Amino acid sequence: MVIKSQGAFGQMGIANVGATTGATCAISTNIPGTGFVQGQDYEVTVSSTTALGQKLAASSGSFGGSETVDENSKVTSHVYTWTAPSCGSASFRALCGAGGYIDEVWYADEVSSTEAAGITCTTTGSSSDATTTPAGSGLELTAGMSMTAEVLDDTDIRIEVRSSMNTWIGLGFVQGDSVSMINADAFVCSGGEVLRYWITAKSTPTSGVSVPGSSCSTVSGQVTMEFTRKLEADSANEVAVTPGTSQTIIFAHGEEGSTTMSYHFGNRGGLIVDFAETSSAVVAKATAPASLWLHLIFMAIGWGALLPWGVALANRTRNVTGAPPGSWFKLHKRIQVVGWAVQLVGFCMAVWYVQALQFTSAHHVIGFVAVVLGTMQPFNAILRKLCAHPHPGDSKTAGRLLFEIVHKGSGLGQRFGDPRPVELLQMSTAFRNRVSMSYPCVAQSAATL
Repeated sequence: MVIKSQGAFGQMGIANVGATTGATCAISTNIPGTGFVQGQDYEVTVSSTTALGQKLAASSGSFGGSETVDENSKVTSHVYTWTAPSCGSASFRALCGAGGYIDEVWYADEVSSTEAAGITCTTTGSSSDATTTPAGSGLELTAGMSMTAEVLDDTDIRIEVRSSMNTWIGLGFVQGDSVSMINADAFVCSGGEVLRYWITAKSTPTSGVSVPGSSCSTVSGQVTMEFTRKLEADSANEVAVTPGTSQTIIFAHGEEGSTTMSYHFGNRGGLIVDFAETSSAVVAKATAPASLWLHLIFMAIGWGALLPWGVALANRTRNVTGAPPGSWFKLHKRIQVVGWAVQLVGFCMAVWYVQALQFTSAHHVIGFVAVVLGTMQPFNAILRKLCAHPHPGDSKTAGRLLFEIVHKGSGLGQRFGDPRPVELLQMSTAFRNRVSMSYPCVAQSAATL
């Protein structure tokens, strides 16, 4: 086992792991024996007999919003402030070690605690007595998340969704067999209440409506959402439930500890179910609409072929024997203009697909920055007319230097100095986005590689 660390652990792998011997590395807390209280701050202390660097982790709750915290300077004791989660249990683990002449790391015995007896997390609606039925019962939507449904009569259906994680959960009904947030009738358990949304864009929905008689509860770290809805759709912003007929549902949840609805970070999927018999279901694969395919095609042509080709021509063909003077520039300009237009069309296809500008993943951020820099290039290239290229032997003017810094600098910046990294990074993030939508289990495995 090799542990790689920084700071007091040294800028190298520490191959020596010492056996736990009490005070060599130990954890203590001021959490009462009766358990912790939701949202309360407590002290977690890591100590050692020798001054060492420290790393502390908690299975739930947070250290200032993070599950782990480091002390990179060598100390014999350090106190960390931990905020208790809404419910469930928490365990703490720590490493104490250093590189250099010490070159060893020790692990502390695990320390655990649970919520105070009698604590029931936020519950709203008429169902105040939440059950603790295992999350695995009913139809499994995804790992740790399940659903049960009961058709009450000819007009109503009762649905219950459970999650073994302490996080927000959502269930949506869509028309057709495509897994998509667009035009979805969704019920979300968030912040202690169930809200109903009509979702029209691939972004966090707003303006939810409270669902009468529903409940959103957390007991011992398990979240349960219960609601009763009509089978028929009362308006154009609702999707009917049709027992006896297969229909598509979508689902999503947040990260552990995220109890207010936010971006799901790929924790979503879809199934085709028959609400007359929900003991089995078929995985519904997300089909890519035309706008997404057009985005992929235009961006691949623009950023994967035309723009890097134009850059290569400008960089490598200025002094080709027998070529007419300035021919490299004509080719560079023509190819870059076409590539510029193609990538703009690809960007418009992306906006059309998501129905809004959003920056919820690395793919969105990297792509937007690349498009902005690429779109600016023809405009800063206009500066070339104001600063002619110097004759052989002459010095460059200040204007010429400014042009080269702006035009070449932004060009190299968006290329990262190479015509491949941006495209490869974008293709990898796009691939993971598509895989996680169509095959959640595969994406979960890929994320750990």
